Amino acid sequence: MMSPELIGRTDELELLQELCDTMDVIHIGGRSGVGKTAFVSEFCKDRDHIMFSCRPTGKVRNLKALSELVGKEVTSLQDALDVVSECSEDRRIVVIDNAHRLDGIDDIVVNGNIVLILVSQFFDDAEIVLEPFDLRESGYFFPDCMPREKLLIYAVTGGVPGYMTRFDRNISISDNIERLFFRENGQLYSEPERLLRSMNIREPEGYLSVLTAMSEGTDTINGIMRGSDDNSTSAVVRHLDPLMDKLVVRHVPEGMTRASYRISDNMMRFWLSFVQNHANDIASGRNHIFADIVEDEMEGYLSTVYRETCSKYVDDGYGYTIEEWTEPDEKGTVFSHCSDDDEVCFIS
Repeated sequence: MMSPELIGRTDELELLQELCDTMDVIHIGGRSGVGKTAFVSEFCKDRDHIMFSCRPTGKVRNLKALSELVGKEVTSLQDALDVVSECSEDRRIVVIDNAHRLDGIDDIVVNGNIVLILVSQFFDDAEIVLEPFDLRESGYFFPDCMPREKLLIYAVTGGVPGYMTRFDRNISISDNIERLFFRENGQLYSEPERLLRSMNIREPEGYLSVLTAMSEGTDTINGIMRGSDDNSTSAVVRHLDPLMDKLVVRHVPEGMTRASYRISDNMMRFWLSFVQNHANDIASGRNHIFADIVEDEMEGYLSTVYRETCSKYVDDGYGYTIEEWTEPDEKGTVFSHCSDDDEVCFIS
């Protein structure tokens, strides 16, 4: 396992400092595994703070643990904050991790000598929402790797720190992917279902059916319906909406009347396209599935990830508008144009 020390997030740390200087309650959001706890811990390490992580053991047990932390029996988070406030002469930071596991967080009143930081993956409109790293930032986790290896890691992890820190520096990238994804006891073998459940998505099988249809090349509502277990377009939409809210799927407008949907989570795309398809080999205990079979199958997928990354860099760095050519002969070719200079750049 790699060192859990924080990598990157410089801009977010500066923003959190600004918010602490001006606000009493700050919400931090971000998907599971994106590094919210490590981020807040890094920010607080040289500051006067109290940090409490709510466990999935029920609200009663969490309040009991919170009472032990503040040294007095409390019946709510508000009670605990009042106790901390009474004991604090200077401004103190109170961090509640996995705050959604406590009641009453929306009605908290904070006194002036406390800054309350609430952390949860369900704060979609938080002041700070941590995103997975892009390809360049992901490379900081693997400074000794070659560029192609960094692309491969990004293509299977999507830049999620919680996945990348599970890579063992003492073995090859190929062996790491084999160990994590292509064994029944691998830490990421069942990650898509776990991820969906962590998003409070019940019955993830229906969502995985929709995602599987999309991974096979289907990108329209009607096409997804025909390729999945859903028997109506409304059922497809009900599955797509939460996936778009959680940034697993993105909506791609194509003209006035047509729209398509793409899987935007690289780990999910990789798992659906390659891990799921070799479930029988994995169950039988076959070795070297990734090195012997999957790695050669991934060339087209790696090209797609690289093209998308290049498009994003052009869009973010130079102010170009990125669009996709959707005519049948060249569908999938990405082009960008800048209205001032009328320049066009093709990335095929």
